[in-house]
Amino acid sequence: MTRSSALWLCMILISAAALAVAVHNYQSGRQLERTGLEARQKQFNAVKQGDTSALIMDSRLLPMLADDADCRRLLTSLTFAETDIDSAHTPHVAKLTNVTSMTFYCTKGTKDLLLAARSLSLTDLSFEGPDLQPDSYLMLKDFPHLKRVRFEQVMDDALIDRLKLEMPGVTIDAPHPASEQNVAK
Repeated sequence: MTRSSALWLCMILISAAALAVAVHNYQSGRQLERTGLEARQKQFNAVKQGDTSALIMDSRLLPMLADDADCRRLLTSLTFAETDIDSAHTPHVAKLTNVTSMTFYCTKGTKDLLLAARSLSLTDLSFEGPDLQPDSYLMLKDFPHLKRVRFEQVMDDALIDRLKLEMPGVTIDAPHPASEQNVAK
C-alpha cells in the first residue's frame, strides 16, 4: 500500500467514524425527545384522570395543560422540578386559574413564571434552589392571596426579616437562615 493510499484509507475511516458519531447523537436526541414526550403525556393523562397536581420537568407541558378544559378545572398545584422554563411557555400558567400552590425546585425561569402567575389566587409557594436573585423575592408582595412561603435553601437573615415585615399576613417558613449555617471562615 502506498503512502497516498494509506492516507486516503485513514481519511475514509475517520469520516466513517465521524458519521457514526453523528448518527448516534441524532438517535440519542430523538430518544430523549421521545422520552420527554412520554413524560409530558403521562403527567397530562394523570391530570385528565383526576390528579390535581402536576410535576413539570419540561415547560412544554404548560401549554398542554392550559389548553385543556379538564386540566384547567382540575389543577390546583404545580411543581417545577429541575426545569428550564421556556419564556414562550410562561404565559400559559395564567390560564390555570385554579392553581393555588406552586413549588420550584432547581428551576430556571422562575421570575418570569411568577410574573405570569400574578393573576392566580396563589396561597402557597415553596422554593428550593430557584434562579431568583434575593431582591426578586420581594415580588411575592404582589400575590394578595398568599398565606405561606417556604424556603428550603439557605436564606439571608435580613431578607427573611424584610419579607416578614413587608408581608405580615404571610407565614414565612425559612428553616435555613444563613446565620445558623456552619460556614468555614
